Amino acid sequence: MPGILAIVALAGLLTACAETSPRREAIPVRASDFRASEMRQPVVFAQIRFGPGEYSGEERKSMEQELEGALLEELNARALLAKEVRVSVARGDAERDPGPALARARELGADHAVLAELRVSRGPQVFCQGTRKRFHANATRWEQTAEVVRASDGNVRLRVAPGSILPVLDLDADCDNPRDSRRLTSGEAVADAVKRILTRLLSP
Repeated sequence: MPGILAIVALAGLLTACAETSPRREAIPVRASDFRASEMRQPVVFAQIRFGPGEYSGEERKSMEQELEGALLEELNARALLAKEVRVSVARGDAERDPGPALARARELGADHAVLAELRVSRGPQVFCQGTRKRFHANATRWEQTAEVVRASDGNVRLRVAPGSILPVLDLDADCDNPRDSRRLTSGEAVADAVKRILTRLLSP
């Protein structure tokens, strides 16, 4: 009997430990006491994750540079003085580790670390749904995710989950006359994606 009780107690302890480490999807979207004004001098670590589709080496490098430029411009326009902005390309499908960004934030005396990701994919898309001019066209799609992590304790204060912001497409569809639809440059699309994610992160 003592042996059985010990096994039960151990199982309960393991379950409790597992519950203290929530899955990413279980993290609250926004801490109840979080205010965007708390982010005064964060570090910003952004990455591009290339999904389905073909991209030349030149395109990959160009998008990385465009993301960095758009971040710097938008942060400056919003008077948010980032301690550092870093942009990289995601490797593989592994979940992102916030450790390096937090370590750098603490090293520089930043209050928060912002981890943003731009997910790029290419393929057929449907435009003008719900209208009589509905049509299909190939397009590049940018989806955004992000987390704001407090440097002092590593707690996630704000999380922008995948799919919670409308994606950006590089085709500005004209639903009255689809032939007049305009193709955006990758720089325009990346700038729009950055504007959307920062609007969400900095909203009151």
